[in-house]
Amino acid sequence: MPRLLQALRHCLREAWDGLWRNPALSILSAASIGISLYVLGLFLLLAFNLNVFVETLAKEMQVQVYLKEEVTPADLKTLRAEFSSDPAIEVVRYVSKIDARLRFERDFPSLRDLPERVGGNPFPASFDLEIRDEDRNPGALDRIAKTYEKAPGVEEVRYDRGWTERLVGLVNLARRGGLGLGVLLLCAALVTVGAVVQLTVLARREEIEIMKLVGATAAFIRGPFLLGAAAQGLAGGACALAGLYVTHRMVERTVVFTTNPFMTIVAGRFLPAQASAALAAGGAALGIVAAILSLRRAGTF
Repeated sequence: MPRLLQALRHCLREAWDGLWRNPALSILSAASIGISLYVLGLFLLLAFNLNVFVETLAKEMQVQVYLKEEVTPADLKTLRAEFSSDPAIEVVRYVSKIDARLRFERDFPSLRDLPERVGGNPFPASFDLEIRDEDRNPGALDRIAKTYEKAPGVEEVRYDRGWTERLVGLVNLARRGGLGLGVLLLCAALVTVGAVVQLTVLARREEIEIMKLVGATAAFIRGPFLLGAAAQGLAGGACALAGLYVTHRMVERTVVFTTNPFMTIVAGRFLPAQASAALAAGGAALGIVAAILSLRRAGTF
C-alpha cells in the first residue's frame, strides 16, 4: 500500500508539472477537446429537446372521428359501444358542434368571428379518442382509423401520424448530423492531444530512458502522461459544458425565444444531469485515448 500511494503521488506530481511545463500546449489540448464537445453538445441539446417534444406529442396524440351532419342518435349509440369495447381506446370524449366552435374560438381568438363570416357553424361534431400508450404506434393507429372510417355516421377519421413521423425524422437527422460532425471534430482533437503528448514524451526522452534503466515499470512511466491527458480532456469537457449552459441561458433570455414557440421546442430544456456528466467524462476519456495512441507511436506503451 505505501508503494502504491508513493506511485500515485509521483503520477499526480509529474502530471501537474507536465501541465504547467508547457501551459500553451496544455491549453491548446483542452481547447481542442472543448470546442469539439461543445459542437457535439449543441446537436445533442437540439436532438434532446426535439425528442422530448415528440414524446410529449405522442402522449397527447388523439384520434378524431368526425361525424356527418345527418348522424342519428342510434349511430352515436353504436359508435359509443364500439369505442367502449375496443381495447386500444382508453378515453372517449364526445365533442358537439357547439363545443367544437367554442374550442376554435378559444384556440384562435383572432378568428372567432369566422363562423359568422361563413354563415353558421361549420364545425362538425366528433369523438376524441385517447389511445393507450402501448397502442400509440403506426400499425395500431392505422387499424383504428380503418375500423371506424366506414362506420355509420362517420365522415372522416384523422390523426397526426404524418406530423409525428416528420418530427421523428428531424430528430434522427439532428442526431446523425451532430454525430458525424462531432466525430470529425473529435478526431481532430485526438490528433491535437496526441501531438502534445508526443512532444512531451520527446522532450523527456532522456529522463524516460534513465527511469527504464533504474527499473521503473511501464505503468510508472506512462501514468503521468495518461493522467495529464485525462486532466486536459476533463477541463475541455467542463469548458464545453459551461459554454453550452451559458449559450442556453442566453438563448432563453432573447426576445425570439419568448415570442417564437418553435424556439421553446428546440431549446426549452438543458441536457439532463446524466448527459452533462457523460459529456464532461467523455473529454477525459478522449484525452486518455489520445495519450495511449501517442505513447504507442512513441514506443513507450
